[in-house]
Amino acid sequence: MDIDAIKGISLVDFLHRLGYDPTRRDSKGLWFYSPYRNERRPSFHVRPSKGVWFDFGTGEGGDIFTLAGALSGKTDFIEQARYIADKMNMPVAEPYRPVPFVEKPTFENLEISRLESPALLRYLAERGIPKEIAQRYCVQVDYTLHGKRYYAIGFENDAHGFELRNAFFKGSYPPKNITRIANGNQHCNVFEGFIDFLSAERLGFNDGNDSVVLNSVANVGKAIPVLAGYPLILCYLDNDDAGRNALARLRQVFGDRVADKSALYSDHNDLNDYLMSLGQKIQQKSDSKQKLR
Repeated sequence: MDIDAIKGISLVDFLHRLGYDPTRRDSKGLWFYSPYRNERRPSFHVRPSKGVWFDFGTGEGGDIFTLAGALSGKTDFIEQARYIADKMNMPVAEPYRPVPFVEKPTFENLEISRLESPALLRYLAERGIPKEIAQRYCVQVDYTLHGKRYYAIGFENDAHGFELRNAFFKGSYPPKNITRIANGNQHCNVFEGFIDFLSAERLGFNDGNDSVVLNSVANVGKAIPVLAGYPLILCYLDNDDAGRNALARLRQVFGDRVADKSALYSDHNDLNDYLMSLGQKIQQKSDSKQKLR
């Protein structure tokens, strides 16, 4: 890989190859956890349009070459370029297509209320989630975006951000984080998203266990300190590469304490797909009985 090609590499793409993805965005760029030191809150800021970064925790910053120097300890420009080339040639666990950063308006006029919208409750019912479970764990979030008024199901995370969902939209109100549901149990269930958590509640799989909802497989690292205190970790992750990679990372840290529960829904992509299939089978049986009468 030549120098001109390296200069054209996006900092966001480079950080992704190193295993770091944005935790949130602001009007000028993206926030990451620092790739070369441990920190509890992300203070590493990238401006994709300018190809520069700044670490507010250390006061250092620069371009992709200075970042390579900070990561590798190399001060020679050619050695930094070689480090970048080596990292960019590493295979990744899943295909990645960098999305150009576009500055977006922020959520405005947020209003949190009890989940009562018939349209939102109907959407959840279609996914097998009854009203009483939905209202126990979710709220209704009304907000303004791009000058228009919207509403969505809201699922709060531990940093007081929200996962947002309706029939036409899947997103989040920052900051992004995990959600922990503590019941004082020694067993902890792990889910990728809150719809799967609600599905487990409907199926009776939670059974008083504590739960951690990642709200994105990118949050596995944030879940590790929380999961460290549990002797048994039950993973209900998706049956895809992202889910398997998350499971592998947890097993790397916790070993035999991690149990893979995806065999319960092995013919389906995730737990909610499985729950919905059960509803379809019940409906089909009911329809068959009606025809026989």
